[in-house]
Amino acid sequence: MRFLIALEPLEKGFSVQVPDLAIVTHGKDIEDAKKSAIEAIKANINAYIETGKKIPRGRPVSEHLENPDFSELLFAFVDVALPEEKIAA
Repeated sequence: MRFLIALEPLEKGFSVQVPDLAIVTHGKDIEDAKKSAIEAIKANINAYIETGKKIPRGRPVSEHLENPDFSELLFAFVDVALPEEKIAA
C-alpha cells in the first residue's frame, strides 16, 4: 500500500508526517525519514490488525496539498506491504 508522507526540513534532519495515519516521526536525512515513516506505519498497521480494526484508506492527495498546514512541506510516497484483506473499503 502506498502512503503519502510530508517532510519538513529541520536544522538537523527532517520531520516526517503520515497524515492519513496521524503519524509523526523524524530522520537524519530524507532516506532515513522515509525509513522511519515506513517503520512507524508498520507499527500503526499492526496495532489496527491486533485490535481488529480496518486499516483506513488514504484521502485524496489533493486534500493534503490544499491543507494550509502542509503548504511549506515536501511530499513523497512510501510503499508498505500490507495484507489487502485488512484494508477498509
